[in-house]
Amino acid sequence: MPESDNFLLVNIKFFRIAFCLLLFFKLNGAQAQGLMFNSNDSLLNKRTSYSVFYTNPPLFRDNLSIKFDLSLWDNKNLGYIFNLSSKNNSYSLSYLYFNGAGYLNFNIDRKSNKLKIPIPDSQLHKRKWVKVKVDFNLKDDKINIYIGDKLYHADHLGLEDTVTAKIVFGKNQYYTEVPDMAIKNLVVGNNQKSFSFPLTESAGTIVHNSDGDETGMVENPVWLINESYYWKLAYKHSFNQVAGLNFTPVDNKLFIFTRDSIIFYDSESGSIVSSAFKKQSPVPLLLGKSIFNTKEDKCYIYEVYHEHPTEPSVASLDMRSLTWNAIGKIEFKGQRHHHNIFFNSNQDSIYIFGGYGSYSYYNNFLKYNPAADQWEKVAFKGDTITPRFFSAVSNVNKADEVYLFGGYGNESGSQVVGGRQYYDLYCINLKNHTIKKCWDIHPHKDVFVPANNLVLSDDGNYFYAMCYPHEQFKTSIKLYRFSIKDGSYQVVSASIPVISERIESDINLFLNSKTNQLLCTLQEFTDPKKSIIKVYSLAYPPVSNAGYLSTGKWQAQSTAKLKYLAGLLLLMLAVALVWLYKRRRPQPLSTVIVEAENDLVIDEKPIAQKMNSVYLLGEFAVFDKKERDITHLFSPKIKQLFILILLNSKKNNGIVSKKISQLLWPDKDISKSKNIKGVTFNHLRNAIGDIDGIELSFLNDNYIFNINAPFFCDYYAVIDTLKKTGDEKEALITDCFEMINRGAFLSDMTDVWLDDFKADYEELLMNGLLPQLQKLYVDENYKVVLEISKAILNTDPFNDTALKYQLKSYRRLKGIDYSKKIYDQFVAEYKKSLGVDYPFSLDKILQ
Repeated sequence: MPESDNFLLVNIKFFRIAFCLLLFFKLNGAQAQGLMFNSNDSLLNKRTSYSVFYTNPPLFRDNLSIKFDLSLWDNKNLGYIFNLSSKNNSYSLSYLYFNGAGYLNFNIDRKSNKLKIPIPDSQLHKRKWVKVKVDFNLKDDKINIYIGDKLYHADHLGLEDTVTAKIVFGKNQYYTEVPDMAIKNLVVGNNQKSFSFPLTESAGTIVHNSDGDETGMVENPVWLINESYYWKLAYKHSFNQVAGLNFTPVDNKLFIFTRDSIIFYDSESGSIVSSAFKKQSPVPLLLGKSIFNTKEDKCYIYEVYHEHPTEPSVASLDMRSLTWNAIGKIEFKGQRHHHNIFFNSNQDSIYIFGGYGSYSYYNNFLKYNPAADQWEKVAFKGDTITPRFFSAVSNVNKADEVYLFGGYGNESGSQVVGGRQYYDLYCINLKNHTIKKCWDIHPHKDVFVPANNLVLSDDGNYFYAMCYPHEQFKTSIKLYRFSIKDGSYQVVSASIPVISERIESDINLFLNSKTNQLLCTLQEFTDPKKSIIKVYSLAYPPVSNAGYLSTGKWQAQSTAKLKYLAGLLLLMLAVALVWLYKRRRPQPLSTVIVEAENDLVIDEKPIAQKMNSVYLLGEFAVFDKKERDITHLFSPKIKQLFILILLNSKKNNGIVSKKISQLLWPDKDISKSKNIKGVTFNHLRNAIGDIDGIELSFLNDNYIFNINAPFFCDYYAVIDTLKKTGDEKEALITDCFEMINRGAFLSDMTDVWLDDFKADYEELLMNGLLPQLQKLYVDENYKVVLEISKAILNTDPFNDTALKYQLKSYRRLKGIDYSKKIYDQFVAEYKKSLGVDYPFSLDKILQ
């Protein structure tokens, strides 16, 4: 494509973005997610306190109403929901779990309890929301409290005709006890005036009302929207034997089984219970496939293929008695990797579809006949599903229908002719044996296959699927939401890093309806008998990428503000167009590129989560001691201050206070920058408060981080490795690939004071990695060669040695045509950036 055409396309993209932004600012914020409170389980200075009107609380006359949605899941503590202070009295709504029951209490503080309201155990679950309304009748000195649809009332409270709304949720000036709770959709007001607080923030301590005004302040907030977007690693276990897993909707627990024992994981409490079987499973586990029967409360374990079949291949596990029952010995002649399995609506027939094995993709439907111990072919009418594996299926609905989505294969079923991704949806009716194709979409940017199973939305209009590019052994997986009507979709979660080095690796998605959690399970095989099982959780329903980014973006609905924003966007467009016109910087070609239907698609490197960690290579990321992503706490200035001290703590003995002022606030006199500097340091201390192993110290006018275990920084680890010598260095470099390949060192920061740090890092990296290429290529470690080439090209986009071994390795792995595509793209970028032709032909490079 000519450069002028490419430039025009980029400009069109900017206009589209601007138009979407303008529309966005006319819309309300994302759906309210809520504020969760750090409770009595936290230290006093870490507990949450939310002051609804931080400054100038309004005065209410005759009546005051406080409405909000409340989630409680505390079964051990006393704590305070909110406190209202008046001139002569203080009133509170508190909570106490005692003798196996939970109660809300309305009190005149330090005087008497006026109401004791029981809360059923069925309501005491995280994200189980109860509507609460507290009506103060100031004129008649009485109160009405609505919990759901139930009314409770009390009088003789000592109320005055007017009250200033000094309302504090959680820890307050009188009490420090806070229960495990969350609130959302807060409304405070009366017939004359009302204030609404959606609580849709995702970061920070400022709370806005629905008009976008900064109204409240919260200490130690936990914004729930982050739990609906970022996956949390909830459980991890390594197995030295084949293990399988499934989910029981009967009691909403995930279970992992081997031949000898079973592990139950409760996602609500995080508890683990293990039990040994009295007798081991009669089925030797090879893939550990299973399907759960809710009608019988049994799990059916099966293997479709063993190289030397001598034992049962199908058995059932009774979940109440944990006893096995052998059912059959039938197997296929070859393996069926990544096939689909599902029940009919009566759960008395098991079906299998598709899969891969013996260089073939399959598309036949097979039903298990336990009486004959046979997998019998079932003919279906209507549309035809082409041979494939890596498809995903839903549970059967009341109409005996199953949805089947996507996959990888081809029309012939022979692997010899290659494969392609499918993005189609079929409705399979198991009652009349018909197949109807719902739609077939063609994503332009995304290349993926879905994981095993789909989760249908409550209204039946959408399905959720975990999707990822299966051909990459180090990649990332995200949650997608698809419309059943037309196939339109959006990404509705952050990514999870995935290592899929063996075809046995398996991914599943489950919904815990009790806790409103999605559970994604990853089973990563390192060899046929060793695997690591990881369980990630995400609050349901999830929030879209666009919805998450919109949180905290507030805007009043007045015409004046809309005009101001429109003008600002136009100005931004003008600046962007000038920048695009002048921009001629070389772009790294080392991003992992995958081929799908003749399109080149760039795949982003996932963030590897680790508690108490900071990542400076690639996308900047910070995780606290609970492995929560707290990157959002580091605003640009806090991030600059943090990195400035962190790097000087490694290279020097910290940094002088005066130099910090000169580098970060160069336009201000040192004396005038004192206040803003102090505020920034306070925010920095708060941001790193939940990271163990790092402490900010000030000694002899120097700021320095005192660092020790368990704190981890990828830049520190890589630098230490690159400075080593000999065989130890070569071994450690291999261990650092994942960190190095996340990307360039602080690529999103262009501060001049970083230049020396970047130059030192790049020199060490080149000296450490370049000598490895030839040795690893000779040893035929082509995938590792590609990883090293990528790391080098991230830093030096036109490095001849890295390009040479990258192209030679791609030729070995994917053929000469693929190498030529990479080469042509490199040559085009070289000419565009440097203005001259690349001097070496592909044939000469590959010699």
